[in-house]
Amino acid sequence: MANRSRKLTPKSDSQNQSDVGAKKTRPKRKRIEKKQGDGGIEKTQVKKTYKLSSIIAIAILLSSVGLVLTSTWLGVMLIFNPEQVVWLNNFLPEWAKIRFDNSENPQTLAQIQVSLSQKQQIPGETIPLDEDEKSFLLPVMRQRADCLSNCKEIVELRVYQLEDLNYQAQPEKFYRLANTLTITGPEASFAIAPLTDTPTEHQDVSNPLPLNEINRFEGKTPASGVWLNLQGQQKHDNYAISYGQIVYYNPERSNLIPMVSWTSPGGQTPKWEQITGNKTKELIIDQTIGLEPKFKVYQVKSVNLYLNPIELEEISLQNPVLKDSRYKNALLNSRSGLWSPAFEYLTSVKQQRKNSLPAIAQAQLDLIRLHSEVTKSQADKAWVSPSEQVLADLIDDRWEKALQVFTASPQNAQEIAILLKQDQGRLWQRVEAALEVEPNRQAVRAWGALLLTVQQGKEKANSWLQKRNPNSQTDLDYIQSLTKQLSH
Repeated sequence: MANRSRKLTPKSDSQNQSDVGAKKTRPKRKRIEKKQGDGGIEKTQVKKTYKLSSIIAIAILLSSVGLVLTSTWLGVMLIFNPEQVVWLNNFLPEWAKIRFDNSENPQTLAQIQVSLSQKQQIPGETIPLDEDEKSFLLPVMRQRADCLSNCKEIVELRVYQLEDLNYQAQPEKFYRLANTLTITGPEASFAIAPLTDTPTEHQDVSNPLPLNEINRFEGKTPASGVWLNLQGQQKHDNYAISYGQIVYYNPERSNLIPMVSWTSPGGQTPKWEQITGNKTKELIIDQTIGLEPKFKVYQVKSVNLYLNPIELEEISLQNPVLKDSRYKNALLNSRSGLWSPAFEYLTSVKQQRKNSLPAIAQAQLDLIRLHSEVTKSQADKAWVSPSEQVLADLIDDRWEKALQVFTASPQNAQEIAILLKQDQGRLWQRVEAALEVEPNRQAVRAWGALLLTVQQGKEKANSWLQKRNPNSQTDLDYIQSLTKQLSH
């Protein structure tokens, strides 16, 4: 009875309250765990936000450093050489424009000339930069010391623009300085580079050559600005070398941009011509030496620079852009001076590709064609001198025809032997390139043996022949009979 009475005993109010409290605490634990899960997501979001803020802070810091450095540079230039940052005037209000020549106001042309003369500088002839004659280019020159001829050299180019504001009532025209460009000529080693693979030891490579002429390219030229050519002359051995620098004037920014330096052993001036298939002309630098044609061709390319929106890019024959053996053979032959076979290889590649080539390959084809036209024209001529005829034939890949001239008479053989002995490597380079593409071409091997016999002796020539074609005794006997004519 005691046990039963204990079972029937009702719970006290405090016990009921504790049970109810226990039931209520369970969902609270779940909610707490859930909150803890949300906190993990919040922590991840905080980390991402912190990382993004760090990146932004670093970017701001780097930008600030760049601005500080740029501002420092501008400050230094404004103090010590303000004319180098005169282009800032294009973005400044009239009251804030940079003043030059110790003058607070624009000057007349006469005043500008007098101011330069007072600084021991020589003002050159002005070159108009627009049809309205609102701007012009003024070359600034100086007298070279210890000089006997062509003693004036250009040291600076200045752009002046007409100042209309507050000067319209004046009878004379007033101009303000808009931009300047310091001029330094190319080094002497650069000027003679096409004549030799390695500059002579006594050549002072740090000695810049003077530029004493300046001309504006007339006629239709690429881009909307003005192209200028600065040049000088230098005698080296029997060559009257011309050299210089191409400068472009961008009228939208009133900016002078040095583009490329150039040299021509034959004294030829650069010119703009249509070489490739596009509508824009290319800049042609003629570096031909004797019967060896050599042209550097530059195309105008756009670049994303505010002050310099364009550049000149040379058409290169070094980097292949197609995976085609004939295309690679074409570039190999062209780099070795075998322009006609190179043109034939590349033309066949274009035909097999439905007369379509990538822009770079098409430009290479056009450059090769330019050289091939010259070599073909030379080889088609009837030369009085046997050595000149042989040289023209070899340059144009006419090995068999050249052998006919060689074997025509003993006198021919002896004269041609002198030509072979004087070769500095250009003919041998052609022999190696031709044999790499056509290793069994007998006439090419024959000329290789003739070259080696003259320059290194019969033993060297015979050893080379054995390695080239050891299985053909008839071929070997024929070529050796040719080399014997060199000793008659």
